[in-house]
Amino acid sequence: MCGLVCLLSAASVLAVEPIDTDGPDFVESSEVVPVGRLQYELDLSAVQDRRDRHAGTRLATPGLFKIGIAPDWEWRFAPSGMQHEAGQSGWGNLALGLKWHVLDRDASVGRPAVAWIAHLDALAGSTRFGDVRSRPSLRSVITWDLPHELALGVMPGIQYGATADAPEHVAGILGVVLNHRFGARLRAFVEYSASQVARATAGGTVASYDVGAAWLVTDETQIGVRYGIAANNNTPDHFMLFEVAQRF
Repeated sequence: MCGLVCLLSAASVLAVEPIDTDGPDFVESSEVVPVGRLQYELDLSAVQDRRDRHAGTRLATPGLFKIGIAPDWEWRFAPSGMQHEAGQSGWGNLALGLKWHVLDRDASVGRPAVAWIAHLDALAGSTRFGDVRSRPSLRSVITWDLPHELALGVMPGIQYGATADAPEHVAGILGVVLNHRFGARLRAFVEYSASQVARATAGGTVASYDVGAAWLVTDETQIGVRYGIAANNNTPDHFMLFEVAQRF
C-alpha cells in the first residue's frame, strides 16, 4: 500500500510539471514531451517584405505536433500550414521528425541540456509555398541555466535541399537566444535566428533579430509572441508571430 501511495504521489508531481515548448522563439527546447503525452503548438505568422512591393504581407499558420514515444524521445509532425500572399493561397511543406534528449542540465557544474532533432521536409501542397524537393535537416539544441533567472540556448544545424531558385545545396542553421524568467509564469527573450546560412547562389543567409515572450496560462497551456526584424538585406523586413500551445 505504501508503495502504491508513493507511486501515485510521484505521478501527481509529474502531472503538474509545466509545459515546455519549442516556440515561440526560433531556438527550440532541449526537452521532450513525457511518454504518452501529446502536445501541439499552433502559430499565426505575418511576414512583410518591402523589397517586393507586389508581394504584400504573407500570412501562414504553421504548427508542431509532438508525442512522447519513449523516455528522452518524441515524434514530431510539423506542417507549414496554409499560406496566403498576394491574393494566392496554398499549403506549404510538411515535416516529420524525431527529437532525442541526450543530456540533462546541471547548473551547479555548468552542464547544459542537449538534444538532437532530425527532420525531413517534403512538399505537401503548392510549389509556390514550399520547396520542390525533400529537405533533410539535423539540429542540436544546447541550453544552459545561468544566474539571475537567465538561460542561454544555442541551436546549430545543417540542412540539404533544393528549390526552384537554387540547385541542390547544403546550408547551415543557427539560433542563439537569451531567456529571462519573471516568476514562474512569464519569460521574455532576445534572439538571433538564421533559418538559412548559405552562399548567394543557394539563396543567401536569411536571418533576423527577434524579441518575444511566453506566458504560462496553466501548467498545460501557454501563449507566446515573437517579433523580428531583418538582420541583412536578404531577409524580409519584419515578421510577427502569435502562438498557442497545449499539452494533453
